[in-house]
Amino acid sequence: MGYQALASAFRGKVEGGLWRISEAIPSEASLAKEYGVAVGTIRQAIALLADDGVLIKRHGKSTVVSSGLHGQSMLRFFRYQLDGQEQLIPQAKVLDFKEVSLDKEIGKLTGWACKSLMRIHRLRFIDGRPVLYETIYLPLPKFKKLIDYKPKDFEDLFYPMYAKVCGVAVIKAKDQVGFELMKKVDAKALLMKEGHPAVRVNRIAFDLSGKPVEYRSSVGDAMAFQYSAEVN
Repeated sequence: MGYQALASAFRGKVEGGLWRISEAIPSEASLAKEYGVAVGTIRQAIALLADDGVLIKRHGKSTVVSSGLHGQSMLRFFRYQLDGQEQLIPQAKVLDFKEVSLDKEIGKLTGWACKSLMRIHRLRFIDGRPVLYETIYLPLPKFKKLIDYKPKDFEDLFYPMYAKVCGVAVIKAKDQVGFELMKKVDAKALLMKEGHPAVRVNRIAFDLSGKPVEYRSSVGDAMAFQYSAEVN
């Protein structure tokens, strides 16, 4: 068996829950014995999944199943720094959430075939100032454990919470940025004027199997927008 076929088999163990999020997988030696291949072939398969973000190799320690992204904040698109500090971690407040029917446009973007979604409205703050207003959609029943939550039960960082509560690890996200005039509901939430220049970031987040598990639309002040890229 080649390393690509092994990588596919290992991915199946992750997707099937046999290898659990944040837990160590069997040693390379034991996997080599189980599959009747060289340890080097096992290492190649593991490296392939590590490159995809499914597994995490820890130097001198065991390899674990990824628990997902932690620091991919929307605020990387904005200049919210105080007194020369590093980018601050925002606080979050869930305003409301409810079960809603699958929106056709969201279904088209994500490929979701579920009948209903969990819709969450959330504000993110820096030093007590609202800087992002977000609408987040999660497919049901995958995230049904969050339905019984109260707004105060939600954590500031959603992706670690998804992994811990629902067993869903977000390992990749695709963002699309656009500009618009701020709508009334967005302006009210952000304590700004309707029609103020706004930036909207639409995100689709993907789990360990590469399937979309979150659709998020975030609005902020376009005058605070920044983008940087390194071209070689």
